[in-house]
Amino acid sequence: MAVTGLANALKRDFSQPPAAGATRLPAPTTVKSHLETLLDLCPCLVNQMDAPVSAGAVVHLCELTLGARISSTNIGQAFAIQHPSGRTWRYPPFRVPKAGVGDISELLCSDLLTNEGVPRMGLKHDKWPDWQVPGHALMNKGALRDLRALGDILIPCAPTNLLISVKTESARERLLYSANSIEGIGFGFFNQADEFVTRRRIQLFKRMGFSAIYMPDDTLRQIEAELARRGEDIADVQNIYGTRLYRPHSVFTSDMRRVVGRSAFDL
Repeated sequence: MAVTGLANALKRDFSQPPAAGATRLPAPTTVKSHLETLLDLCPCLVNQMDAPVSAGAVVHLCELTLGARISSTNIGQAFAIQHPSGRTWRYPPFRVPKAGVGDISELLCSDLLTNEGVPRMGLKHDKWPDWQVPGHALMNKGALRDLRALGDILIPCAPTNLLISVKTESARERLLYSANSIEGIGFGFFNQADEFVTRRRIQLFKRMGFSAIYMPDDTLRQIEAELARRGEDIADVQNIYGTRLYRPHSVFTSDMRRVVGRSAFDL
């Protein structure tokens, strides 16, 4: 349906029968699905029409504000643009976004992967991902939703897939127990270094199977400084493979490109 026809359909009073000879328009549910499709294809329209602002649209507005696609160097800025409530949009949405910060963070991570060589997989007719390598799948889409308790994003690897748990600013126990001992990856905009420096917390991250936890540079520097104060080196905080557990956002996609479709042991 053309955009003009869709706009006219949205103005239509569906409680009244069509006039004689009038062109029949889709039922309201069909119009709604057309609108959702249109906004998926053109998310920037949310700053021109009174329509729901999805997590995907928020990420797109972040990119418009940055003037660039989400990347390893600007993902922290993108998160700050939309969180907390004091937003600094270049092109503000017509309606206040209702999408949760968790869903937005997940799509920021997904877009980062897509833009840097590990694209998001589409869904087949049976709602399972159209598997491809390199590629990643969203665990909250299609048939994978039944398994979302295990993580937010799946990266195909051997001998087991990598499951990325995306968090916002706080790790708390939600991150700790999200790995479920299945090749867990943590990714977040963590701003509380004290959640990562106690010996017990470090032991628990390793015990729960985390291969790596990616975070902003500033938080990483604070962790490094606290460990140094205790006479310890952050490079000695390692995963079960003997490599660094805590890592900056800047190496996230290069790490994922190195292991996707290959061995998770190389992480």
